[in-house]
Amino acid sequence: MTNATLTLPILVSAPGKLILFGEHSVVYDKPAIAASLASLRTYLLVTEANDPNSIELNFPDINFHHKWTTTDFEKIPHDSSATVDQMEQILNPDTVSPLSKTLIKNITPLLSALHRDTIHYNAAFSFLYLYLSLCPHQRGLNFTIKSTSPIGAGLGSSASISVILVTSMLLCQGVPFNKELINSWSFIGEKCLHGDPSGIDNLVSTYGGAVYFKRSDPTPIILQQFPSIPMVLTYTKIPRSTSTLVGGVRELHDKETKLCDLLLDSMGCVTERAMDILNHYDSSGANDNCHDSLLELVRINHGLLVSLGVSHPGLEQVRIVSDELRIGETKLTGAGGGGCAMTILKKDIDQDILKAFTDTIRDKLQYEIFQTNLGGRGCCYVPRDTISDGDLIRILKVFQDPVTVQEIDAVLLPEKSHLQWSDSE
Repeated sequence: MTNATLTLPILVSAPGKLILFGEHSVVYDKPAIAASLASLRTYLLVTEANDPNSIELNFPDINFHHKWTTTDFEKIPHDSSATVDQMEQILNPDTVSPLSKTLIKNITPLLSALHRDTIHYNAAFSFLYLYLSLCPHQRGLNFTIKSTSPIGAGLGSSASISVILVTSMLLCQGVPFNKELINSWSFIGEKCLHGDPSGIDNLVSTYGGAVYFKRSDPTPIILQQFPSIPMVLTYTKIPRSTSTLVGGVRELHDKETKLCDLLLDSMGCVTERAMDILNHYDSSGANDNCHDSLLELVRINHGLLVSLGVSHPGLEQVRIVSDELRIGETKLTGAGGGGCAMTILKKDIDQDILKAFTDTIRDKLQYEIFQTNLGGRGCCYVPRDTISDGDLIRILKVFQDPVTVQEIDAVLLPEKSHLQWSDSE
């Protein structure tokens, strides 16, 4: 049953992310910078379920709805989850990492209705692992997820989902909001989905801002004062295989090692120079030279990625349009080969020219466009006592009805809505 002291609803949110500089070169231990996406966020609402003996997970964006009952959970041997529901272990997630083979084994029967290796199976597996680890005795809860970030576009959507699941479950368990704890458990959620994740996606989604990191350095640098930088994100919807693209760079490196090392070293220099610029950046416009230098680095980094063979004609079309209209600088972000392109806008861009760019990308190329800012807050929640009856009606409509991204933003987006989002610990 639900904890008698649990006050519903619980509303939480976390951002997506993109790689600003350093994709591919990071594999060769060069630095990279990943930044949160201010308005591309995932939201989760926990409400009372119709069945007091059930737990429900709803994710309309992927057409997923599933319910587990007390009878289902009774199939799990008591000792397989007897230790993970202790507060001591909840507060010390390192004690339950790596993933528990016993818990994985006993979750499997609860997934029998789902096809393995599908997005539905993976979502349910991660959800159940976290649920049985963090709040296994809570019942009568409905978890509903809505996202304004495209799923599977390489923008950290799985990490943002892990973050909001963990945040909501810890709050259900009565654990005070704590980003360090949220990040640690979200990394476990990412392990459920990806096996051996870097931990960067959940770190950015938890803390917001940006992160500077290297594979060999266990302590990434969190840039929570990262400036808000206007940009346009283009999702080409062109399918790509990250492993194939990474493998292609590896083959080129094996064949032309000296030449590739020069390219990778240059990409590392770009990231280090970007870090220096960002440490002196003033988003108010007091130092436009920093912004101009950042644009130059975007152009250089994309050229180096093209030299590694990881661009795509579809991505180059976006760059060409941005160059022709002179709105800023464009580079691929992520693995390349399709996926997404980011366009950092010039300062004081003419809105008619910007509209010409977005209209061309959307109408002529048939790509999906998102106008957002780099940077922004990480995971957050709305204290229940700040939600009015009118707020609740609007929130429930967003989660229960088919709505547009614009309607979601109007009600939920921290930078736009009047809800009192909090990330204070």
